[in-house]
Amino acid sequence: MMTTEEIEAKAQELSQLHKRPVHPIVFETEEQEQIVGWVKEPERLVKFRVLDMTAISMTQAGLTLLECSLLKEESDPRFLSEAPEHDKIVIGAVMECTRIIKMYVNQVKKN
Repeated sequence: MMTTEEIEAKAQELSQLHKRPVHPIVFETEEQEQIVGWVKEPERLVKFRVLDMTAISMTQAGLTLLECSLLKEESDPRFLSEAPEHDKIVIGAVMECTRIIKMYVNQVKKN
């Protein structure tokens, strides 16, 4: 299980590697298993698409961000699983991505 410090250090390492901010998504299952994923900040075009989608469906916008920006090689594969037993993980990740989108919205409002 990764500590908070290890997760933050890995996010910094991945941010430097990908030359853009990387946000961790961390869950713990009922069995105390830690599930970690990494979402890089998308390119501007994806940000526009996601921001436009928020007017229609915040959930769909979160799913789009997850699918477009999840660092698949670094993340637990269950984050993009189609298996019903992983629905809690996928839905949780989508909800976390909606939090990231809200951060983008707030950045736009400040400018």
